[in-house]
Amino acid sequence: MRPKEYLVLFGLAALWGASFLFIKVAVSDMPPVLLVTIRLVFGALGLLLVVPFRPKVMQGWRRHLGAFALVALFNAIIPYLAISWGELHVTSGMAAILNATTPLVLVIVSIWWPGGERLTWLRLAAVLVGFVGVGVLVGPAALSAGGSNLFLLGILACLLGAASYAFGSLFAHKLLVGLPPIQQAIGQIGCGAVLLLPIAGADLALQPLTHIPSALALGAALALALGGTSLAYLCYFWLIDTVGPTRTLIVTYLLPCMALVYGVLLLHEQVGLNALAGLALVLMGVFLAGRRSPAKSVKPESMMSESQVESGVLG
Repeated sequence: MRPKEYLVLFGLAALWGASFLFIKVAVSDMPPVLLVTIRLVFGALGLLLVVPFRPKVMQGWRRHLGAFALVALFNAIIPYLAISWGELHVTSGMAAILNATTPLVLVIVSIWWPGGERLTWLRLAAVLVGFVGVGVLVGPAALSAGGSNLFLLGILACLLGAASYAFGSLFAHKLLVGLPPIQQAIGQIGCGAVLLLPIAGADLALQPLTHIPSALALGAALALALGGTSLAYLCYFWLIDTVGPTRTLIVTYLLPCMALVYGVLLLHEQVGLNALAGLALVLMGVFLAGRRSPAKSVKPESMMSESQVESGVLG
């Protein structure tokens, strides 16, 4: 890889790693539903800026609206909401590590998914190692939190987001394969915005805002939309085209590390030895899960979710 490609790769890891920071800052002063709506609407608008320069990438998009809607549900709406709510109760660094379990969930789901992979001893070991890492990460924190229900629910919400990303990747592979990557991104994020807008409107009608979110929270939401969604997708697809999917997936290992650094430096989050050990075990599990197998498998380059690459990992 050339210096320019390394620069974009580390920039992508920095953008997606910062997503957990932006979420943490934003949800401290606005409801998760409002945050995710802002993210999807402005994220879609940011991606649409590409279309005038490459109009052919959107040819035939109307034929795939149903597929875009289904993929958006699992690749955007559910995980974005789950992780945003989860970060009300867990640190941004912990959310990033938990979200890094997406490929491990994918191994489990692929056992029964049509055209998926059979379970080998190596993949079973990958899942066990990865989820032992989750136990190492969460266990001491759960004890220090006194077994708080909200803390545990926050952990489960982040794991739900990771699981949803795994299903979203499989649906994208089945329904959107062959479409231009930018069309996949715009279709998912755009449909997600359209589907969530009426829900957000109803939520605000039932629970009106007690105050206007601060400039910091709104700035974090916009940074999440334009940086962690629009720009990050463009960097990701550029890397896919330039260096290929295998090298691009290096970002899987960089992203949670970046999120931990942001959390420590900017949010003053505490990172114990258990968090570092948990991260190492989760990433080891992800590495083992990604080892080549002679079995028929779902191709990683067809899994166009942030999560998948963000270890598949975003928040």
